[in-house]
Amino acid sequence: MKRLFVSAAVLLVAAGCMQKQVPETGLPVYITDSSCQAELSYAEMISRLSESDAVFVGEIHTDSLTHRLEMEILEDLFARSADIAVSMEMFERDVQEYVDQYLAGSIDEEVFLSKTRPWNNYATAYRPLVEFAKEHRFPVIAMNVPRRYAAVVARSGIQGLEALNPDEKKWIAKEVKPLNDEYRKRFVSLMTGRHKPGPMAMMTPQKMYEAQCLKDDTMAESIDSFLDEHSSTRIVSYQGAFHSDFRLGIVKKLLMLRPDLNITVVSVVPVEDPETVDRAEHAGRGDIIVFVKGG
Repeated sequence: MKRLFVSAAVLLVAAGCMQKQVPETGLPVYITDSSCQAELSYAEMISRLSESDAVFVGEIHTDSLTHRLEMEILEDLFARSADIAVSMEMFERDVQEYVDQYLAGSIDEEVFLSKTRPWNNYATAYRPLVEFAKEHRFPVIAMNVPRRYAAVVARSGIQGLEALNPDEKKWIAKEVKPLNDEYRKRFVSLMTGRHKPGPMAMMTPQKMYEAQCLKDDTMAESIDSFLDEHSSTRIVSYQGAFHSDFRLGIVKKLLMLRPDLNITVVSVVPVEDPETVDRAEHAGRGDIIVFVKGG
């Protein structure tokens, strides 16, 4: 696989951050430490991530360079320690058995894809991650809630889950926590801007927020349950950036379950020009922010 490298510049000087020279390579990736807005080399980022119990890489699902970067991060963290697992928003809890069977080689890829409802861009965006896990024999966690249950909550609110039978409830979080916090504020603001009258009017911002929390709580619980049996395994989680930005969403919910977990959030932000973007506008979005040339 073709390797990515970090674009060049002299690191910014900021309190608590070392100033150093980073070699120029010309590829459109610019990595910053969000705490002080100083540039990090790719090697420095990997070193920091390798010290974490869980790494959350937040993505824009359709950005191709982001997916190349995600693959490289996985390869290099695996090179540091083979005790690793990938957790993916792109697979839902009720297909875990088929993910496991495929990784073990007991079903072929055609059967695997027919059973797991892969996203439209699976072949180019997520297949490399799964194939790498299969090759090196480490787990992939299908962490998301089945979308049919999120749709129930989006229409009817959390109370809509009460009608589910026990066999259905095993696929959702034991507790859904729609907190009235900064995450809710950001989500409602986003949805209000997108919301239009019509046949979807029954999906109020609050109900959509509850559906979002169902996803976050279920994904956090999926990781928590895995760690119950694999406490030393490093988690590398891939999800839409909104689910992990600002250490909210899945990250906040997982820390509510495991307060001592050492988590690093990487937010990948596609921009027109990674080297001239106003990095201060994105401060805090991730512990580490990777600006990539969108495309």
